[in-house]
Amino acid sequence: MNTLLFLLPIMVPMTTGIFVLLTKPKQCNKISCIAALATGICAGLPLLSTGSFQMKITKGVSILFRVDGLVLFFLALICTAFIAALVYACEYLDGDVRRPVFFGFTLMTLGAMMGLSMAGNIITFYMFFELMSLLSFPLVLYNGGKRASQAAMVYLGFSVFGASLALMGMMLGGERTMQPFAGGNFAAGLTLKEQLAYLLMALGFSCKAGMMPLANWLPTAHPVAPAPASALLSGIITKAGILGIMRTTFFLFGAQNLMGTFPQAVMLVLSIATIFAGSMLAYKEKLLKKRLAYSSVSQLSYVIFGLMLLSPAGLSGAMLQVLFHAFAKVGLFLCAGSFIHHAHVNYVDELTGMGRRMPGVMAAFTCFSLSLVGIPPFGGFVAKLQLATAALAQGSALAQIGVIMLMVSALLTAGYLLPIVARGYFPGEEFKAEKKDAGWRMLLPLFVLAFLAAILGMFPKGIAAYFQTIAAGLF
Repeated sequence: MNTLLFLLPIMVPMTTGIFVLLTKPKQCNKISCIAALATGICAGLPLLSTGSFQMKITKGVSILFRVDGLVLFFLALICTAFIAALVYACEYLDGDVRRPVFFGFTLMTLGAMMGLSMAGNIITFYMFFELMSLLSFPLVLYNGGKRASQAAMVYLGFSVFGASLALMGMMLGGERTMQPFAGGNFAAGLTLKEQLAYLLMALGFSCKAGMMPLANWLPTAHPVAPAPASALLSGIITKAGILGIMRTTFFLFGAQNLMGTFPQAVMLVLSIATIFAGSMLAYKEKLLKKRLAYSSVSQLSYVIFGLMLLSPAGLSGAMLQVLFHAFAKVGLFLCAGSFIHHAHVNYVDELTGMGRRMPGVMAAFTCFSLSLVGIPPFGGFVAKLQLATAALAQGSALAQIGVIMLMVSALLTAGYLLPIVARGYFPGEEFKAEKKDAGWRMLLPLFVLAFLAAILGMFPKGIAAYFQTIAAGLF
């Protein structure tokens, strides 16, 4: 029985995705959305189990699935985002005869994400991490042509390189990295070899999370991928790298053992530099989807910065940032796709008057922008406040510098998002344009995500307490 409970959230989207690849375009939309909803239901089944399922491969190597608070959070977040993107794609790809390819590989990527989230050891995690990269590769390649092919190869190349770094760290870490994930119970101290192993693994997973100098795949892949694919790549698939860093830091090596070590310093320096550089590049970028990609580079390093504070407050702040960044960035890329699909605009300067032309989409874009900047009552404010508070409490020089960079980045984020909102609603008296908003299949996911970002931002106590409970168990 345990086997079925853990495998259903993986096999339902995987098998349906293969089936969708073989179906006619007219049939794939409803099948895919139903399969994603079914996956969301199946994601709750492991709660009925005894807590884990193990399948031995060879001596010392096994596939292990387990459930903990972190797993439940990621399963819920992933399913919410994939359902939103698939419903949106029904309108975005309407009439495209190739859409079974998109829906099929998106569902299979969802299955890989389910397996990755439930992984109970690094072998299982790495297997699904690699599978996720391979299955999401066709989403970047989807539009075809030379640019898409080049971008897809960049994405695959960075994915393979990052995974290779993580694999080297796993091999170097030896017995410590081969243990099941278990937070809060570690042998004291790390040898220099183990510290190097940790750094390699953290850098490898940070490639998927978009931390510089391994972040170039984001601004390369996003402009050519379909908008729902960009939304998932930026808002959710990058979180696989974040989860890899979490598992490595708090479940294999131990935060207490890493405090004050050179890997912590390296990761803090790189995350702080990325927060600033990503925001600056986004501020200067004129292509809308590329601007949002650079924004993800910056905002994801907020999470890494919080994790590398190695404190309960830093970890809970990082998880809040994971949640609200996912809502905001999935929503912003879907809004960008609506502008491109219905108004045929690609550049920031072309969005003037969009509040009159597409008022529903522009209202959602405004909500997501305010959340990403960190303006109350949206959830981004809660996450950034928690991160700054945790950094000030930690007290190190790098943490203090990080607080300054968070403030600078917030100003830059306001600088590259809020002028779009202002020009969208106040284009000038001479502006005239026909109103042509997106259909309900595009607007519904946008409004749901905006509502979640707002309601959880106004009433954050429950979700913050949940994250604090998880963090307390790891220290």
